[in-house]
Order: sequence, then C-alpha cells, then structure tokens
Amino acid sequence: MTLTLNDYINAGYPAIVVQTVEEKRVMNDCKRIAEKTNKEYECWTLTKGLKKGDDEKKNQVEPMEVANVAVRDVPKDKDGRIICIIDFHPFIKTPEIWRRLKDSFETAKAVGITLVFISTKFDIPVELQREMIVLDFKLPKKSELSKLLTDISKSCDVAIPEKKNEIIEAALGLTYMEAENAFAMSIAKKNTFDAKVICEVKENIICNGGLLEFYPTNETLDSIGGLKNFTSWAEKRIEAYSEEAQEYGLPYPKGVLLVGIPGCGKSLTAKALANMWSKPLLKLDLGKLFGGIVGDTESNTRRALQIAEAMAPAILWIDEIEKGLSGIQSSGKTDSGVTSRMFGTLLTWLQEKEAPVFVIATANNISQLPPELLRKGRFDEIFFVDLPSTEEREEIFKIQLAKHKRNPEEFDIMQLANASEGYTGAEIEECVISSMFDSWFEGKREPKTEDIIKSMKSITPMSKGMMEQQVEALRKWSKEASVRMANGTTANQETTGTFTRKIIRGGD
Repeated sequence: MTLTLNDYINAGYPAIVVQTVEEKRVMNDCKRIAEKTNKEYECWTLTKGLKKGDDEKKNQVEPMEVANVAVRDVPKDKDGRIICIIDFHPFIKTPEIWRRLKDSFETAKAVGITLVFISTKFDIPVELQREMIVLDFKLPKKSELSKLLTDISKSCDVAIPEKKNEIIEAALGLTYMEAENAFAMSIAKKNTFDAKVICEVKENIICNGGLLEFYPTNETLDSIGGLKNFTSWAEKRIEAYSEEAQEYGLPYPKGVLLVGIPGCGKSLTAKALANMWSKPLLKLDLGKLFGGIVGDTESNTRRALQIAEAMAPAILWIDEIEKGLSGIQSSGKTDSGVTSRMFGTLLTWLQEKEAPVFVIATANNISQLPPELLRKGRFDEIFFVDLPSTEEREEIFKIQLAKHKRNPEEFDIMQLANASEGYTGAEIEECVISSMFDSWFEGKREPKTEDIIKSMKSITPMSKGMMEQQVEALRKWSKEASVRMANGTTANQETTGTFTRKIIRGGD
C-alpha cells in the first residue's frame, strides 16, 4: 500500500515535503483535501506572499515570518489549515528559519495545521529530518490523463478517437502539463489526437531529461538467431499482461539478468524482446543518475523509476549494470555512500515494484556484481550467454551476410564456421564488414569466402586473448551456480563440462 498526500494530512502530519515539477497539481490536490476535510487553504510564494484559497488578496510575508504566520489561530468554523509553501528550499537552511519552523510544528499538530512544502528539489536540514516527511508525487495515472483528454476534447471541439486507450497509453510517463502540451501538439499537427505524435513529444521530453533514453527498435529474433530457451521462457510471460491472466492470478514478470561474454548478443536480446512483446523500450544508464550535489543521485534514481512505472507496461533495459555499480563496496569511503544508497533504492524497487515494468539487465563481469543483486526475488531468472557453437556460427554468418546485402549461398558457410571457433557474434560481424571494405578497394569486386577468412586471421578473438581468463571464469560460474542457458541445445553442439549450450547469436 502506498501512502498518499491525503493520508498524511488526515494523520495530522505538520510538515510534508513534496518534490515535483507539478506544483499546480499538488496545490489543486491540497485544495480538494481542504474542502473535503473542512480545512482552510492557503498558499505562500516569495513573489505573491500568503493568499487564502482563490482570493486575489495577498499578505506579503517574508520567509523569516512564514512559521509564525502559519500557526496563527485557525478560524472557529474550520477544522484546521493546509498551507502550500512553494520553493522554500533556499531559505530553510538558515538557522533562524529552520529553528522557528521546528518550534511551530508542535503547535501545528495540536490544531490540525499541515505545511506542504512544494519544490523540484528540497534538501532538508539535518535538524528537521525527523520532523518532515518526504513524499514523491507520482506522475498522472490513466484515469487522470483520461479526464484531461476529455477536457481538451471539449475545449478544442475535437472528437476523441475510438482507440482512446492508445492515446492515453502514449501519454503515460508525462507530467500533467507535458501531457496537455502533447495533446495540443497532436491537434496542431493532425487536427486530432494521434498516438504517434504524442509518442514523439514524449520521446523528446524523456531524452531531454537525460535520465532515461526512449529506445525505438526494429530488431527481431531473426536479427540474432536462436534463443530457444530464452524465447520459450519469454513467450510464456507475454500473456501475463492480459486481463485474463491477471484475473487468473498470474503476477507481472519482474525481469531477467543476462550474464555472459561481451559481443554475444545480450543487448540485441533486449531490443528484440521489446519488439517481440510490442512494449516501449527504455534504456537506463546508471552513470547518468549521479549528480554533483548532495541528494541529486537519490532524487534522479527515484525520478527515473517513476517515469518507467508511469509508462508501464514497458521494458527497462539496464546495459552493463556492473559498470554502474562499480565501487559500491567502498562507497562509504569514496563517495559518502551515494552509490550504496542509489543501489539500495534500485534493489528495493526491483523487489517490491508492482507496476508491469519488465527489467532486462545485462552484465559482462559477474565478479563485479553485488551478491544482493543475484538473490532470488530481484529477477525472475538469470540466463548465461556463452560463445556461439559451430552450428550457431553458421547461422550468424548467414544473418550477417544477408544483413550486408550478400547471398549466403555464395559462401562456404561451413568453412567459415569452422575457422571462427572462439569468435563472438560481434567479431564475426566485424570480419564480414572488414572483408567487404577490402573487396571494395580492390576494384569493387564481390567478397569471397577467402576474404572473410583473411579478415579473421587479422583479428585475435577476445576469448583467446585478453578475455581468456574471464571467459573461463564465467563458464565455471555458470556451471557451479546452475545458471540457465539462454538457448536450446542440439546434438552436434560443443560442450563445456557437463553442459551443452546453444547461445545467443549476433553482436551486442
């Protein structure tokens, strides 16, 4: 159960901090709560002073006097007071101001006064951290966006399309004002509500924010080949998003962690899965969450996860998650615990999230992952991605040659597969491209099998060079941990230990 602004006000909390860019939406909520509970409503800003309700009359109150004015006598016909205090964060760190506020909280509790501090960012002084509750104001739900759509439809005299749900889902993840602007843009461009236009606006907003990247993808399973075990597992979970599955009692799938050798298709898998499920793909770069000011990182993390939840059902892709969590063991000494707190927020969300956000995380180095992340309950399953077998390399060559406008039947695929033992899908693609460059500059002739083999000889695969020890360590870990293989197996496939593997094809 998530506690709301209404819950805290009804419980008599004297000071609530709401961190949001939607100050008008919070103020409107406070007005409704005040009317419903017979409380007086007021609002303070530095420029307009203190105003009662919608009254245009204002009382110029300096920041130093806010606490004193807030706890003046409540009118006898009222059961308390709600005061929205906008953008007070620059003043609250002044010792005299926070002291006056702290003194006023006891009185506020006794007479039903609640001070609601609204700001995009609010650093609470240490002396007040036990006195003030911080509330994250969630982005608009479908019901709120539906009402907004109806209101704009009436005001602009534009009919709502039959596929109203598509329009609303396209606006999920936007603030109330952003959604209003997106609807307006759609009307201006198409003279109707168009989901594609709204998605374009949303993509620009999300990209400008920098916390998440809206990642359109045309990748399919044919782009990477194979994935029998993983795709079979994923296909069983597509239906979990249907109403019938929810009525049956199936939970929304949480996500997967793909661990394996770089260049073997983990990233392509995320893109193909989004296409397979027809869900928006959001990419989260943990490095972008870190801020230079105290509290920025935690705030950015919560904001990014809120956007992902608001856009649900969606897929959240965290690529190379171990790099974003590097240094977590020494976080308390090196960054005052910022990484550790960010990781804690992410772990809690992975464990407890109820929104249908499917997380697909990829990792190349299992030794750098905190053990807490691998515990059951964070992900539905962990899959291991190994080097491609001979059979898989055959398929990779066919895919890459066709991708680069060549007929695979004109090449000796078996010879290429045998010559490329130990190569990743990404390295195989590079060999094909390199041979085409050589052929082009040798009279623009067509590349041959021999050209690709020549290109392979100029490359030392990672598994036989700088990553040889890491590859063996990953294989040993997957065997000891009994991690599931990403692909199915065939009788002709190479084996490692007692395991047979058919692994993701293609490059990351």
